[in-house]
Amino acid sequence: MIRRIMRLIRLDFTVFEEIESDPNATTQAVIIVAVTSFLSALGSALGSESAASSAVSTLINGFVGWIVWAVVTYFVGKSLFKAGGTLQEMLRLLGYASAPNILGIFTFIPCLGWLAGFAGWLISLIAGVLAIKEGLDVDLTVAILVVIVGAVAMGVLYTAVAISFEGILAIAAGLFRAVGGQ
Repeated sequence: MIRRIMRLIRLDFTVFEEIESDPNATTQAVIIVAVTSFLSALGSALGSESAASSAVSTLINGFVGWIVWAVVTYFVGKSLFKAGGTLQEMLRLLGYASAPNILGIFTFIPCLGWLAGFAGWLISLIAGVLAIKEGLDVDLTVAILVVIVGAVAMGVLYTAVAISFEGILAIAAGLFRAVGGQ
């Protein structure tokens, strides 16, 4: 696992072929997402006035984001581009591609920390595109299109969930006031 991560850091993206065909890499991907999410959460907590909520939010977003990204890209690739691959391969590959997000630990550093977090996100995005290319057995242009369509779909989904959640909270608050709460 460490050897593969080091290859990613050296921008040796041929490692994705190896990861794609290794079923044991799924567990390793979970570990990578857990570690990068934890360290990003720690960096977020160190630089936040509401450390606990910031850390929990970052940790949850790391796992949920990984799973949602894998599922969305898999279904976009399959349904729109008739791509190959499996969902488990996408989970493995995108889990490894998230390794550069480990730079999120440095987000607590005033003025410059955000650059580390942004660099980790950007490298992870590039690695993700190449992972999608490998996992779906498509060319680079289609992989980029999958990411764009997937990002739009995730944005719409996120907005719908947020609006629904806010609506539920507003209804609950109204009911609470109606039954005598302040």
